[in-house]
Amino acid sequence: MRGLFFLILILSAIPTVHAENISYTVEIKGISDEGLEEELLSYSFAKKQQDNPPSSLFVLKQRAKKDIPNFIKLLRSYAYFGATVLIQLKKQKKSLTLVFQFELDEPYRLNKVLIHQDTTELAEPTLAQLNLKLDKPALTTDLLAAEEKLLRYAKDHSHAFAKLCPRKVVVNHDLKRVSLDLCLDAGHKVTVGDVSFTGNKNVDTDFLKKLIQWQSGVLYDQKALNKQRLTLIDSRLFTIARLHLAKEADDNGQHPITFELTERLPRTISAGLRLTTDEEMVLFRLEWEHRNFWNKGENVDLVLNISMIKSSFEASFRKPVFYRPENTLIINSAITREDTDAFESLRAEISAIIEHQIDRKKRINVGLAYRFSQVTENNKTTESFNLISIPVRFSWDFSDHFLEPSSGGRLWLDEEPFYDISSGARFHKQKIRYNHYLSLTASKNLILAGRIILGNIWGAEVDDVPADLRYFAGGGDTVRGFSFQSLSPKDTNGNKVGGLSLLALSFELRSWVTDNIGVVGFIDAGQAYTSIYQNFSDLRMGAGLGLRYKTPIGALRLDLARALNKRPEDDEFQVYISIGHTF
Repeated sequence: MRGLFFLILILSAIPTVHAENISYTVEIKGISDEGLEEELLSYSFAKKQQDNPPSSLFVLKQRAKKDIPNFIKLLRSYAYFGATVLIQLKKQKKSLTLVFQFELDEPYRLNKVLIHQDTTELAEPTLAQLNLKLDKPALTTDLLAAEEKLLRYAKDHSHAFAKLCPRKVVVNHDLKRVSLDLCLDAGHKVTVGDVSFTGNKNVDTDFLKKLIQWQSGVLYDQKALNKQRLTLIDSRLFTIARLHLAKEADDNGQHPITFELTERLPRTISAGLRLTTDEEMVLFRLEWEHRNFWNKGENVDLVLNISMIKSSFEASFRKPVFYRPENTLIINSAITREDTDAFESLRAEISAIIEHQIDRKKRINVGLAYRFSQVTENNKTTESFNLISIPVRFSWDFSDHFLEPSSGGRLWLDEEPFYDISSGARFHKQKIRYNHYLSLTASKNLILAGRIILGNIWGAEVDDVPADLRYFAGGGDTVRGFSFQSLSPKDTNGNKVGGLSLLALSFELRSWVTDNIGVVGFIDAGQAYTSIYQNFSDLRMGAGLGLRYKTPIGALRLDLARALNKRPEDDEFQVYISIGHTF
């Protein structure tokens, strides 16, 4: 007991040493792929704790050892099943480096794929259908994706209740090969039965059955059912459409389908405002829309537009499922008054058009239209026109988003032959518009957008075409930086007369600097010509900068533009404020 007392006394006399925390850096060696090296560092606990230095080398080594299992797991996902990792500490004067030394060898390759399933009704998919190739590195992402493709393959072949059972991955370290055993519980083929709808309080059920072209007694088709679900969403009658397949068959051995719907409010009142420094100055738009007028998806749309140079009242009626599910009857009418530097006009129009939906992205419209107008050109005698026309349009929207496209494009092809009942004059008006969008970064926050517009009128001289149907350029819709209609052919007195052809080009570089705020740099070019075809002479160019603020109904746009090859009569700059991108 006395000895223990003296030992404690001696130990208490020894001065206490306070070790300083150990600062260190982390280094990866043996990895030639920079992307893989960065990914390994992102998995490293030791790397994440650099700002929290350990109190001893022992604690540092424990941190490093925690990283080994995570590194091995990651490397195996890249088919490096034989990888090894060594830990080294390098001391240099006042610095300490924790080094992970990797030995990768070569990635193991896929040697064999076996598929075990419980039915002979389903033909075994090929390796190509599972996106697998033998003697290629056995990447974990590919193996897991193949399993999901197998399940999707079964459901695409009417095995609606198919499910996966545990897979087996066998690694042969001697041969550096991997074999994959996939297991599928496919179950029986499913025949779909009657369809029912829930939640459609104000939309007629028989109309919905016609809209989605429902057929009972056919084999389950996942793609077709999803297409029908999207058709319900595209009708703009519902905010949600969920599909449910009954697990129990009915007396006919068929599985009923239920669409669970959430109706959208049928009426919308909206208002818009556009401000510019050119002749239009202010455009006010008021719209009332009813999307289910007689409970069968009928759309009634009333629009009032008022600006300094143009006022109009438009009414349209759309009747979906017009004799065929993919057809829509559209009746449009409008009364419009325009007063521009080039002409004054008062006109009334009415048209009946059949819109045929080729697929979800493509449509073609064909119809018959009548147009009565009184046009006074450059303070001359007022002329009256009684025009019958056959408007034809093909549209194709393969962009990735309606409001904020970042890839793909949009195409419109318009052809409209006109016949004047009064004078017997005939002419054709054509227009091609194409927009394209290209994302320059993976995050889609830097977008290059381009647009081209080509317009042509042929079959008549300029004087035989009403001035309000001729082509003009300049302004926010064609060439920013030049005032409205200012890029137009002129007569000997310098009056704007409009042309028989149009060319307009635009490019925008759009960058979102935050989630809601973006900046845009743009350049436009264009001109209208008296000739039938564009001759590319006297092409005028404008450029500028813009701000965008993202809203639920589109980007709030502010553009400041200046003419690059300015004429004496052109303003120093133009300002445009509106909702939505220019194109």
